[in-house]
Amino acid sequence: MGTIKQKTATFNPMTEQQRRHIYFLLNRLNLTKDVGDEMCPEWTNGRAWKISELQFIDAMNIIKYLNGLMQNPRNSSRTSGEEATLDKKRKGLIKAVFRWYELQGRSVKMDYVKGTICQAGGVSNINDLTAKDLSRLYAEFCRKQKIVQEINKEKEVTFSNN
Repeated sequence: MGTIKQKTATFNPMTEQQRRHIYFLLNRLNLTKDVGDEMCPEWTNGRAWKISELQFIDAMNIIKYLNGLMQNPRNSSRTSGEEATLDKKRKGLIKAVFRWYELQGRSVKMDYVKGTICQAGGVSNINDLTAKDLSRLYAEFCRKQKIVQEINKEKEVTFSNN
């Protein structure tokens, strides 16, 4: 009888460049090597327990994940002061949109206003808007309020003259 050959898993270790990139990204996110090592089993579904044990594909996926954390402002850690500023800007924008609808003679609910803001900002959640986006949208809806006010004044003048 022939012998049965056991199939072994191929091990393709990460490159030195990948290792450096992971540590660079961890550093930029203010995370230590120990935190990276603790996250390895979660990132790799238990295939690696430390960053040094990562396989090439796992390292690629972790780099992609960490890059996403760097680029997505919502996932980055914000200070309470930054959160308070964003919250204040969101509330101001919501108030401006409500006023814009009020000037048009429309009564709308909060979900409708949030939907309007999300559509104008090109996001699916109002909390995904950056401070710059909130300021830009606030200015835009204030401008729209002025336009509606001018139109309403013109209507009053036109109807009072007739």
